[in-house]
Amino acid sequence: MKRVITPFLIVAAAGAVTAILVLSRPAPEIKAPEERVTLVEVETARSQDMVFTVDSQGTVEPRTQTTLVAEVSGRVLSVSDKFVVGGFFREGELLLSLDSADYEVSVQQARANLLTAQAQLTQEQAQAEQAAREWDFSGRPRSDAPPLALRTPFLAEAEARVLFAQADLARAQRQLERTKIRAPYDGLMREKMVDIGQYVGTGTQLARTFAVDFAEIRLPLADRDIAFLNLPQPGALVRASEDKPAGTKSHGSPVLLSAVVGGKLAQWQARLVRTDGVIDSSSRVYYAIAQVNDPYNLRANSNESLLSIGSFVNATLQGVSAQGVFALPHSAVRNSNQVMIMDQEQRLRTRTVNVLRTDKDFVYIDEGIGNGEQVIISPVPVPIEGMRVATEESFASAAVNAQ
Repeated sequence: MKRVITPFLIVAAAGAVTAILVLSRPAPEIKAPEERVTLVEVETARSQDMVFTVDSQGTVEPRTQTTLVAEVSGRVLSVSDKFVVGGFFREGELLLSLDSADYEVSVQQARANLLTAQAQLTQEQAQAEQAAREWDFSGRPRSDAPPLALRTPFLAEAEARVLFAQADLARAQRQLERTKIRAPYDGLMREKMVDIGQYVGTGTQLARTFAVDFAEIRLPLADRDIAFLNLPQPGALVRASEDKPAGTKSHGSPVLLSAVVGGKLAQWQARLVRTDGVIDSSSRVYYAIAQVNDPYNLRANSNESLLSIGSFVNATLQGVSAQGVFALPHSAVRNSNQVMIMDQEQRLRTRTVNVLRTDKDFVYIDEGIGNGEQVIISPVPVPIEGMRVATEESFASAAVNAQ
């Protein structure tokens, strides 16, 4: 009997000891779960007043280009030293001469015909005066005299011969003058088509030239860029220089042109002077024309680089101004119109903003954030409103303070 009771007593005693130990142990310390902190990069938002710019590009072309055509026929007797491809010439300068012998003869003949017609007119005027005096002897008024009696038709015919002879002389003189081909403006020879000894007929093309007073660049613009530019209205006349021609308005918006010339970056100042006024049906772009004064530096005598016709240039167009704009990197914007802010308690807050404009470098925002706020510019894998965030600097500082 004693052997049966003893194991039960041992078990009961062990249970009692275990209960006493469990009941007497200290309560476990309850700790809140440690909140995870996500490291981010931030940029302090600073508003600024700015002038927007629009980038474009185009090819430099002459504003005025001409195909010189012979207005008379003849053999080319001489050409100017500047009548070569790339030759510069001044307005009115003689470029080439045609054989003028036949036209000089025509002038002499026309002058002789004029002298004959004038002599006949003088003679007819004398006869008409004599006829009028004879009619006066009859005692009747001249108003009653028939035209033949006063030789009125013969006088009119003589006057007409003089007018015809004068017109014929003027035509012959113009034909003679046209044997001298002169430059229509200050320009440069682009293509030469004839030379000494060649016979040319009326309408023969002699050369292609272009003026060097201005150069133009046709700049394509996307529809999204037009709202940020001060473009001239279609048909409006603006000027590119301080010399204001009659009937023009104030000078256009500035344009900065740039290109690599001889391995170095060169820049030129230009102005927007007009627009095409139509949208290209194939590319769906709008064209504005920028104008450069004296691209070959013929008048300025400066050391600036020449802007040769045919050059391809990049253009930066000065646009409209705006106040209170925040310029942020593209990485700061999510879903096209949202940014993430790290508030003063280092919590993530999502804001909806108004994106005014974007370019290759920045996103420009005018509403939705304030000066001095910390905008998160690094990606956040799973952004949750109110989650803990910190920069590397603040996180390291907090760790040091905790030690």
